[in-house]
Amino acid sequence: KKIKLIITDLDRTLLRTDKSISNYSLDVIRRCKDQGIYIAIATARSEQAAANYIKLINPDIVISNGGALAKCKDEVIYKCMLSAQVSDSLIKDCVMSSNIGEITVETESGYYSNSEEINKFGEDYTHAKYNDYSKSLKCMTYKITVEVFESKAAEELASKYPQCSILTYVGEDWCRFAHREATKINAINEIVKYLNISLEEVAAFGDDINDLGMIKHCGQGIAVSNAIEEILECASHITGSNDEDGVATFISEKFLEKDEN
Repeated sequence: KKIKLIITDLDRTLLRTDKSISNYSLDVIRRCKDQGIYIAIATARSEQAAANYIKLINPDIVISNGGALAKCKDEVIYKCMLSAQVSDSLIKDCVMSSNIGEITVETESGYYSNSEEINKFGEDYTHAKYNDYSKSLKCMTYKITVEVFESKAAEELASKYPQCSILTYVGEDWCRFAHREATKINAINEIVKYLNISLEEVAAFGDDINDLGMIKHCGQGIAVSNAIEEILECASHITGSNDEDGVATFISEKFLEKDEN
């Protein structure tokens, strides 16, 4: 089936290791749009943390916060947040735990951190507000990311909150709590209904564990060669790495009609 929607993850997939996007990639994306193929990005970043890339790519659809939010321009297509009650309770448990350090919280009204050096996250997070969480936030959250000194601390917390899924980043001391329905593939299932196309007509590119659902269930699931083992195993195709423009090269060869000039 002809591909009508192309979805790509950002970090370590479309973005090069230095976090830049090549002009070649931007050109291929532009050609997709010219040929009537929808473009979506699907990222664990918040909209604010992905803002520079959204500007550059100008996608039709943005899936942010790992699938907790999907928007077509300004229209919300899918949203799946942790309730205020669960969020406040979880944050409180994290604050009380001696095995947890920094706590960052993503809400509709912005991004909070209990780190004294908020700006160390780089320019993507200059909008962060300091919060020691001594008062309840009393608002729903997209995700709560915590620094974990002891891996079992995160698992103990997770078992207490069945409505949460927990994502541990490989080789990093961070884990992320979000609503268990907040996944890229759940967002994509709503997007295909919205666009009136089938999953068969979707191609997805990814590299990491939170891309697994879309790599497995979309018509074509393509791994960049630098992807983790689980993604490489279940991908329908493997393309070059993120530093070799793997995404754009594959799109250009497989999905674009050749220009006749």
